[in-house]
Amino acid sequence: MVTPVAPEIDRALDHPDPREAVERVKDVVQRRLLAVYPSAKIVRTTFFNHTYVPDLLMTWKSGSRAAERRVYLRASSDPVLLANDVMLLEREQQPLVVPLGQVGEGPAWTRLDNIAGERQTLVLDPFGLGALPSHSATRSPVALASDAIVEGGRGIMGQDQVEQFLASVDLGVGAAREGREAPTRAALTTLGRRTTPGVAHRLSSFMAAMWQGSGRSMTDFPGEVPLRSSLDATSLSLLLSSEEIGDEDFWRRIQPLVDIKPLLDSGITSTENLQHLMRSAVGAWKAHVCMVVEGRSAGTGAGGSWRWMVDRGRLALQGPDFIAYIAGSRKDLEFPEEHEVPLLAEVRERANRHGITLTSIRMMTPNRSIGYDSPGEDVTNDPQLDGISAALGQEEGVVEALAMTPGGYALRCNFSTQTAGPPGARALLVYADLLGTALRLLRPFGEENAAVLRDLLGGGPVPSAQWSQPPLPEA
Repeated sequence: MVTPVAPEIDRALDHPDPREAVERVKDVVQRRLLAVYPSAKIVRTTFFNHTYVPDLLMTWKSGSRAAERRVYLRASSDPVLLANDVMLLEREQQPLVVPLGQVGEGPAWTRLDNIAGERQTLVLDPFGLGALPSHSATRSPVALASDAIVEGGRGIMGQDQVEQFLASVDLGVGAAREGREAPTRAALTTLGRRTTPGVAHRLSSFMAAMWQGSGRSMTDFPGEVPLRSSLDATSLSLLLSSEEIGDEDFWRRIQPLVDIKPLLDSGITSTENLQHLMRSAVGAWKAHVCMVVEGRSAGTGAGGSWRWMVDRGRLALQGPDFIAYIAGSRKDLEFPEEHEVPLLAEVRERANRHGITLTSIRMMTPNRSIGYDSPGEDVTNDPQLDGISAALGQEEGVVEALAMTPGGYALRCNFSTQTAGPPGARALLVYADLLGTALRLLRPFGEENAAVLRDLLGGGPVPSAQWSQPPLPEA
């Protein structure tokens, strides 16, 4: 739906006080830009229609870095004068010029379009500004295309150009998702012509991911995205914040293009597409440690509150009454709190219920510490443990246990700190083994939540090498 910006600007300019008229015009433009792109911050200057100093400075976060665009208001909509102004602006700043009226057509319009395109400048008249869709929680292809105009559009864009651009990208993203070449190529051409190289590459990478997810070979992709390229933080953010894609085959094809670091830098917190991605990633991504933090989640019901999320730069799985953080190193997590440890009988019951082999158990009483282990054999149901428990009055708490993962690797689970990790400072386990074993042993799961956990961690292919230990330097 088109928002009538031009009449608002006209009413603002009609104010008898010139200073107040300028402030009202800035109000209109600032309010509209924020309606389209609310994550930006806009600061006004005290200038108006100045040759070099912008009227507004718009900043936002792009992945892990800060980005900005200087906004220049122009009282004249004459394409000849606008072309002269554009040539005076720094192309590296990718300026956004907003004339206060519709730009006249003809040869001068075409010349301005060419100059603005070459100078990485967007000339967005009031009708083009009004044609940009207001922000919505659902990040549809149209919304992504609208963001691309604000962040890196170039050339002249009135209402017709904005609407054509939005439609082309919308059609192209859908075509890439289905592996259709002609509309995909047309959208890529539009992106290359109407957006700056950085923005065009980002959306091209996003469309390439869609293409790969469709099952088409990347050798057939009608663009210049490098083969087997990984998605950077910004491209991944586009993918994960877009409309939900429930096709699990799509995410299995996408997963090799994604790694944990871009995800943590993407600005994504929790989306439906992140849930789908993680079903495939749990069988491929590796980590060294997980830490369980107790606390009631916002969800309701045994299955409804389970959710993958990125919390303060760390990947986490939210459960019904806890959050489990995953990291490649212990130093990436906060210092753990001390918890009351479970009794031996409870730990044995959890291990038996979930089929977990325990090869070592360390117990404690108020004034004694006892270790019980076997070289690689399951000690969970040893009769000797019954004798130890009886001798200690069945008051022995389990501080730590060494469990075997489904892949056959050791996992040290500490019940006091609610942390788990494989022995060795740099040893890694796939998420499915690390989280699956740790949570089942550290948490008192009922059958319903155990079934939810099985579903969450069973979505991806498990590689043959589930554990890795980088070679240590020779002495």
